[in-house]
Amino acid sequence: MTERPRIEFIRDREDTVIILLVDDELIEAELFRGLLEAEEDLEFHYCQRVEDAVTQANQIQPTVIMQDLSMPGDHGLTMISRFRANPLTKETPVVVFSGQEDSRTKSIAFSLGANDYIVKSVDRVELLARVRYHSRAYWSQRHRDEATRALRESERQLWDSNASLLEANRKLTEALAEVKQLTGLLPMCACCRRVRDEKNYWSEFSSYIAKHTDLRLTHGLCEECMTTQAAKMGMSPKQVEELTKRLRKNRRVQE
Repeated sequence: MTERPRIEFIRDREDTVIILLVDDELIEAELFRGLLEAEEDLEFHYCQRVEDAVTQANQIQPTVIMQDLSMPGDHGLTMISRFRANPLTKETPVVVFSGQEDSRTKSIAFSLGANDYIVKSVDRVELLARVRYHSRAYWSQRHRDEATRALRESERQLWDSNASLLEANRKLTEALAEVKQLTGLLPMCACCRRVRDEKNYWSEFSSYIAKHTDLRLTHGLCEECMTTQAAKMGMSPKQVEELTKRLRKNRRVQE
């Protein structure tokens, strides 16, 4: 979906009803200007040629477009469609300003996207009330659009931030897995049984295992080492044999 073009918001401008009248009759335009000239919050612009209407609307960015129906070239109803097809006036209120009141013409105008239909003999107070109403609706819609755009941008930034965090977490998990998993060749001294780590330092095998894996080591003596140590401590062969039997018996019970 094509995003609506942005309009610069100026506080003084937002308090002003900016009217563009499209009418080929200069006298009608001057009469219309006379109805509005005493109103300080109204800014009046006039376009006499239908072929210039869209271009002029893009330049002044009106908050209300007053469109006459009886014009040479493109009919006023066709101009409604052109305003609706133009990105900068797609949502601008279009008020048909006609010299005659006809139900069928009204129906067509509204179906093409007109926001209101005013007969040129309308009372001045009613005319002012209607154009101000449509102008306020225009600015309210623009503010909602800006708020929606800001919300979507915040959501996009949050999504990008979450995606970055997820990617960083994935890389950290992979790095930890590599640290905790021993792969490849591990240099070990044939005499002292120490191992060489990634920084080329020699360390005890148990220290290396504890640092690079999740294993928790406990220390004890196997049967062979137990009998060897017992013999070194001066135990007789019979005592060593009895000790070995007890160790084997305890191991069978544990199994």
